Amino acid sequence: MSISRSGYYKWKYRKANPSLREITRQSDLEFIKEVHNKHKAHGYRWINRHIRNLYGVYYTDNYVHRLCKYENIRYQGKHYQWKKPDEEHEMFSNLVWNGWKYLTKPFEVIVSDMTTFRVKGVYYELTLYFDAWNKEILGYGLSSKK
Repeated sequence: MSISRSGYYKWKYRKANPSLREITRQSDLEFIKEVHNKHKAHGYRWINRHIRNLYGVYYTDNYVHRLCKYENIRYQGKHYQWKKPDEEHEMFSNLVWNGWKYLTKPFEVIVSDMTTFRVKGVYYELTLYFDAWNKEILGYGLSSKK
């Protein structure tokens, strides 16, 4: 190994006699770990604000970030996958499957279709309800939002 003898003994001394800065850093790290264990879904900025607001202890974001990085503290929130608005999202199971040709009577399957549009700055949603047997419009709903 290419470590000098004096460097080894300095390291050994520092391990046995930590400085005031190192002791403070360890106590701050324990405090941050305690807050993180209660609120795992938040990052270092939120942890820092939470400590500042609740306990009145002021740390910089950079300091909390360094401590979190040193101890490998990461938020454990759920990552949501972004989906395009025009992609189909299956939220409910399809009970009809492809049984359109097997419909035997009216009102057996009712389907809906919704469209949105703007008129003079007002946002409208139009929902139509169809009978799948003869494709007849059974009803509609129109709502507006400003």
